[in-house]
Amino acid sequence: MKFSPAREARPPRPTLGSSSGAMSRTSPYLLSLLRVRGPAALVALCGLPVLLWANALPLADRFRDSTTTFASLAVVCSLVGVTSFALNLLLGARIGFVNELFGGLSRMYGVHQVNGRIAYVSLLAHICLIAASRATISMSDALALFLPGTGWTVGLGELAFAGMTIAIGLTLFANMNHELFVYVQRSFGIIFVAASFHVFLTPGTKAYSSLLTGYLAILTCVALAAFGYRSLFGSVLVRRHDYWVARAEALDSSVIEVTMTPKSDPLRFKPGQFVFLTFDSPAIERIFHPVDMASEGRSAVVSIRSGAVHNQFHPFSITSAPDDPNLSVAVKAVGDYTTAMRVLEKGASARVEGPYGRFSHVDVDNRRQVWIAGGIGVTPFVSMARSLKGSEHEVDLYLGTKSVEQAYFAEELSAAAQTGESLRVMVVPEDEAGFITAEYLDKHSGLSGKDIFICGPPAMIDNLRNQFHERGVPDERVHYELFSFLK
Repeated sequence: MKFSPAREARPPRPTLGSSSGAMSRTSPYLLSLLRVRGPAALVALCGLPVLLWANALPLADRFRDSTTTFASLAVVCSLVGVTSFALNLLLGARIGFVNELFGGLSRMYGVHQVNGRIAYVSLLAHICLIAASRATISMSDALALFLPGTGWTVGLGELAFAGMTIAIGLTLFANMNHELFVYVQRSFGIIFVAASFHVFLTPGTKAYSSLLTGYLAILTCVALAAFGYRSLFGSVLVRRHDYWVARAEALDSSVIEVTMTPKSDPLRFKPGQFVFLTFDSPAIERIFHPVDMASEGRSAVVSIRSGAVHNQFHPFSITSAPDDPNLSVAVKAVGDYTTAMRVLEKGASARVEGPYGRFSHVDVDNRRQVWIAGGIGVTPFVSMARSLKGSEHEVDLYLGTKSVEQAYFAEELSAAAQTGESLRVMVVPEDEAGFITAEYLDKHSGLSGKDIFICGPPAMIDNLRNQFHERGVPDERVHYELFSFLK
């Protein structure tokens, strides 16, 4: 495959040799530790109540027969499940030091999803093991757990688990808009309150271990405080910046770039980061109602948006440079809200929360870099490219697109590449050149001694990471941002 002259900003510069260049700021060993510190902290926090439980009474008494064995295993599962549930509320609060512990918000949300599954499976196992323990006495005792008359303490636990099942089912399988999705996620806080009452009102090991009781109480308070901070009092407690919309420019039929002017103190950020953003826009409200009904054949489709447009924050990549007095974001129409944003008017108010993300070329000492964008995944690279003026970076930027017409910001980036030696831009349309591969990049840019940044669809990132690994590119030199997170 070859680039046609029309696709390349300027002729390729000579290969810069095979030296390794400047090393990243973080050593590979330390980088590995940083990546596991967050999950390791979760494992420790979930394991601690099990250790406290194990030290409260002799283990021999807890596993003396099948009835006590099943009951003891049920307690262990409940401790892991409730602790994981509480920690997930903390993770979902988007608190700065917690995000940093996991290496950024995107990585933290990945752990959040896994930890949520662990919580659910553990609590499901708790119910099954309790039933198994009862079944060793009689099947009627086991069935009585799920019938009326078990008592409101047990019933509250079962109700909490049923609510958790419904919320997870809606999250995984229902085609919800963003607004309804947010409210479903907030329901986990209410479910946790019910689960906490069940935990503290159920007699058991807590009576023999004040340390365990205290630990669970502290963890519960932290989880509820995190839920209150983010979901109940976020409009007051979470720091946000106020802006005016200066313009909303359509790049094509599905993508716009919104430029905003600060009302007071502007947001400080690194190129490549993203923000959560909401608008107070009469133009959007006129077409974006809490309840909509649209005809579809002989039937009607009803859309329900809890809360409509107010105080609903959506994540968007920053496209402006840090030294720009205005703040710009790129928006692709992937849902009803982002589609409605095409009518966003000048003068509308905007609230900005952030910045988030650790995907930035300035965090890497090595100035010889290759940037790879897939579709609208170009947006963080736009901010990075706009901040290259006067830098000593040597960057090759590849824009992977379905077609040339969908190469967003290509003209601006190519024009910038013509004015200096720090940036070279290549458009790689899939319908003409196929997918971008490691072999392709190595042939046109050379991968030796360079740091690689990737932003695009998850499948593209996974494929390229595997290809780089096969070609001997160190993992610590490959940096990526999952575009699927920025919807």
